This record gives sequence, C-alpha cells and structure tokens, in this order.
Amino acid sequence: MKKLQCDVVVVGCGISGLYAALKLPSSCQIILIAKGDIETCDSMLAQGGIAVMRNEEDYDSYFEDTLRAGHYENRRESVDIMIRDSRSCINDLMSYGVRFDRNAQGDLLYTREGAHSRARILYHEDITGREITEALLLQCRASQNVRIYENTEMVDLLDDIGADEKRVCTGVSCVQKDGEHLEIFSRFTILATGGIGGTFERSTNYPILTGDGCRIAQAHGVLMEHMDYVQVHPTTLYRSTPGRSFLISESARGEGAVLLNSKFERFTDELQPRDVVTQAILDEMEKEGSDYVWLSFENVMPDIIYTHFRHIYEYCLSRGYDITKEPIPVVPAQHYFMGGIHVDTNSETTMPRLFAVGETSCTGVHGRNRLASNSLLECLVFARRAAEKIAADHTREQRPRVDPSTLSVVMEKHIRASLDEDMPAGDISTDSVIPDRRQARVELLCKQDGVIAGMAIFVRTFKILDSSTVVTPLVSDGDYIRKGQMLATIEGDVRTLLSGERTALNYLQHMSGVATYTRQMVDTLKEAGSTARLVDTRKTTPGMRIFDKMAVRIGGGGNHRHNLSDAVLLKDNHIEAAGGVREAVLAARDRCSFMAKIEVECENLDMVRDAVEAGADVVMLDNMSHAHMKRAIEIIDGRALTEISGNVTRENVEFLADLGVDFISSGALTHSSGILDMSMKNLQVLG
Repeated sequence: MKKLQCDVVVVGCGISGLYAALKLPSSCQIILIAKGDIETCDSMLAQGGIAVMRNEEDYDSYFEDTLRAGHYENRRESVDIMIRDSRSCINDLMSYGVRFDRNAQGDLLYTREGAHSRARILYHEDITGREITEALLLQCRASQNVRIYENTEMVDLLDDIGADEKRVCTGVSCVQKDGEHLEIFSRFTILATGGIGGTFERSTNYPILTGDGCRIAQAHGVLMEHMDYVQVHPTTLYRSTPGRSFLISESARGEGAVLLNSKFERFTDELQPRDVVTQAILDEMEKEGSDYVWLSFENVMPDIIYTHFRHIYEYCLSRGYDITKEPIPVVPAQHYFMGGIHVDTNSETTMPRLFAVGETSCTGVHGRNRLASNSLLECLVFARRAAEKIAADHTREQRPRVDPSTLSVVMEKHIRASLDEDMPAGDISTDSVIPDRRQARVELLCKQDGVIAGMAIFVRTFKILDSSTVVTPLVSDGDYIRKGQMLATIEGDVRTLLSGERTALNYLQHMSGVATYTRQMVDTLKEAGSTARLVDTRKTTPGMRIFDKMAVRIGGGGNHRHNLSDAVLLKDNHIEAAGGVREAVLAARDRCSFMAKIEVECENLDMVRDAVEAGADVVMLDNMSHAHMKRAIEIIDGRALTEISGNVTRENVEFLADLGVDFISSGALTHSSGILDMSMKNLQVLG
C-alpha cells in the first residue's frame, strides 16, 4: 500500500474540484484524484451555460426565479450568496481564459433558459462545460502545488478521534486502476465526486457517477439532506438502445425550439421549470402511447443553430437527424441531483475537516428542483467558499516548521555532533552483523497520543548518514497523532537505519514531548477562556535550546527570550545591584537601544508601582498570590504589558485564566514535559 501526505485532497476533477484547488493558497500541497480519466466528468457535458446576475436590478427577479423553480424549498441564505457572488466568479473564469460568446462589439452575449424571467445565461457555443473545465484543468496542471492522479477511485474516508473526542476526517483511501491501494493523509478533504446518474437506466450523466461521495460519507455518520430530490431533464435525444442519453440543451427552447406531440401539435409552454415541462412530456407520451415527443427547431434561426448549437447539430446529424430541416425525437432522462451531503455556507460537512462541493453536496440553493444553468454557478461559488474557509483554517492552524536555512547552519552541526557522540568509532554492533549494504524498509510508529514536532530533524539525521535514504513522512509538525499511528516510512541501507535510529528518535521524541505538553497547556487556557499567550523560558537543556523553543512554537506556544542578548529582563539581583527598581529601569533605558524592551520581575505591589512609574515595557508578576496579581493588574492599568511567571504547570495554569494578563511563562514547557514515546518497527530487508 502506498501512502501519501498533503494539505488538501480533492476527490473529483470536475469544475468544483478544479476551482477549489485553484482558489487554495499556493502554500497548500494539493492532491486531485479522478475516478476515471480526467475527461470523464459531468462538467464536460454541460451545454447550455452558466447563469449570472446581470446587474443589481436583476437580483430580485433572479432570486425569485430560483425560488419558484425550487418550489420555495431553497435555503434562502445560500441562494443570496450564489447570486451576489456570481459576477466575481465569472470574472475569475475569464481571467483563467474561458471564452464566453460575444457579439461583434465584444460585449458578452446572454441567452434565456426555462423558468428564467430574462436572458442571463452566459455560454460558449453549446459546450460551455467543456470550455470552463478545460480552462481550469490547464491552470491546475500548471500549478506547482497540485498533483493529479487519474483512474483513482475513493473507496473510503480516513478518520480519527479529534481533540474534542469527535471524529475528524484525515484523508481518503483509494484503489488505482492497476489494483494498487493508496492512502492519502490530509489536513482537509474536499469531496467533489459528482452525481448519481450511473445508478439510473436512462441518464445524461457518465456511468461512473454512482454517488460515491454520499454513500461513503453517510457510512461515516455524515449528515445527508434531501436524498430523494432527483431532477429529470425534459429533453434528451431518444435512443432505443442502452447508453448515456445525449442532452438537448435547455437554451434551445430558450432560443425558440418547441415541443410537439405525434400530431406535430405544440402541447406545453417550453419555458416553464424543468419538472413541469418533464411532467407535461410524460403525460403526453402516456396519452398517445408513444416512447418520445418531438422537438422542433423551425423557429430557431439557422445561423444560431450553426453557431450556438453547432455541436448539438453535428451530433444529431450523425444520428440521422438534420435539426435545420426536421424535428428530433426527445424523451426525459435523469439529469441532476439536488440532494446530497449536507453542508453549511462554507461547504463544510458535519464531520470536521471534510468539505463537499458540486453535485455531491446539498447547499440548499436548488430546493426541490434546479433552475437551469444554476449548477455550474453553484459549483464555483461554493467551491471558492470551501477554499477560503480551508485557507483561513490552514493559516490559523499552521505550525512553524524547521526553516531550511536554520537547519543547514545551526542544527546541522548539532545533529552531526550527536551522531559522533553516539558512534565515535562506528556502530560495531551493526557493522559486525551486517558488513555489506542491504536495502531495507522500516516504519516509524507512535506509542502515545500527542503532537508531532521535529520531523525535519528526524529526516535530516538519516540523510547525513546516507543521502540516498528515503524518509517519507505521513504527518507534519503540529499534527495531533494517535497511539499506533504510522508516522513515516524509512527506506535505505539497513546499516543506516539501525545506526541512526536512536539519535533520530531522541530528537523527535524530545521535541514531540515538549510540543505535546505545550499544546495541552494552550488548550487548557483556551478552554478556561483565557486569551493570554503561553510562552517558554530559558530553562532549557544546554545545547538544545533551539530545538526546545521550536517545539514550543509547534505546540502552539510562543517564545520568551532566546538568550541574554535578546532583551532586558531585570530580575531581583539586577534590581538589588542597581539600588532599586526605578534606578535599574532608568539605567537600562539610558544604556540600551530604543529597540530593546525592558521587563521587570516584580515580587510585590511596591515593585509593580515602581516599575510602571519608571516606564517599564513589561511587568512580570513573579510567584505572587492570586489576589496580589489581581491588584497588580489594576495598578498597571494597561500602562505596560503583563506577564505571570513562577511554577506554572499543566496542573495549575487554568487557575490563572481569569486574570486577563498578556503572557503566561512556564519553564515546565521545556524542563518537565518528558518525551512522546515512538519506535521504529516492522523492519523488512528488501535485498
């Protein structure tokens, strides 16, 4: 089984999936997967066009048209969002190279479709979906942060228990065409798996669209909505043999095509909502005992047929019908699914970190029946909202990682010294048993729940020993990991794996222990309602400070001074030597750069008053009682930043939450955290 890691996995390469990928930040590593080849998505089949609000005066009628078509069962908030965001999405598409049809003066052309009170549909000939999909696909292929896997079918979601004991989506499990299993671990997952047409005998959809996203999400307890809301399109070209039905675009009726019965008499208003027109056709077929009705293009100008409906004309001609001279037989067929995975206005499902967009989702825009050409627009608007929500969460939750330049200069020396310390004259145990190179693979497993930190250092340790070693991390710094979870695979010379194991684990276990302890304290403060920033101190193991402080940041905390050269911190001995708080602050202010902050460690209220009046930038309340700290904060009254320090631990930090200070510092983050237990197991010698 192959395992991959990314920030966002998008399941489906139709318009919604592609657009979501493009709207995510370039800092996100994205994997796009397609069940079949990249061309086999229903977005490619969309003929008519994409609706857009023409101007502000069009809002009310567009809103009413959408609600009326949906039998007023629409989610009004979602309809409002879609309509108001429509023009910016269209502008986006044009910036990506989408060519909507224009007149000789270069103005955009609009057509009308069923149940629209005016012409507000943009189009490209009669292959609008293909035009948009290919333009977005071209952009995705050119993006350095996007990898595309075709012929890769999602078979399950990956999930785990989150910090609040609620199941969280952690990626997808897939099977590729050649039978290889693939697990893709991701921070966020977007389902864009399309509709359900493949489950119907007669449908305009591709047969591979079998509702996979809905089925799999529902099996994981994700909320579904309106699973019985299935739309039938009134006009597909009749065929007596099985196979996907060829759609005759709604815009054909918008441009004047009419429906006729077997007597070639018009029997309905063709511009009513789809479900109404469909029922009229079915009633007429039943009354006449026929398998189809006729659609006549007699009222449509030939030049419109040859341009706007060129592909419909050519397809019908290939089937023996010339729509410029004769009507064609049409019959209703399943076309669209208005229900699906329930999502909020940001396209997030009821499972954290799992999003759904496009036809597999239910945004509530369509109600019981979709208004023509709202599907592509809904795909774009809510795919973009999903991307924006993920981008915000990704930025907020992204943990600091090892900076490559820092790693190469400072940490490189430390890692090499640690390896030299562990094997000053080689690894005699390994060398005596395995004298020759042999390729092997081993798994890194976690034996405790916690927060991972230091993965880059773990990787670098093996690379220093042998640059050909391949370490494949399955998690990133800052991820919450579970007991028994595989964190990485390491493949290379078995001697390298054995010799580097302890040093690499020492770094990773120690840093992950610090990050885990820090995250626990940060979460405790947050749950208690505190907005204070938790920071570390200089109580670190000699030589390990850069690793310790990095782990604190990864765990969600912040750093106090890195060293004595960073800032002025006047402690009790400084104050005594200077002759008092005022004297110490004034001396420091006189001699230090204006860029340096001055902090004073205060043990009583008199020192607090002196520090504030002398102009200290930060006042540290050191080992003071809770009552005295409250009084001290009143004295400071916002004139300086405030910090609490002194024996702050995981067990007592919540009792400081109500004080409203700016910072809480704890030496326990680095001197009392312990390690997060891990091991390298399941070693396999490959040759």
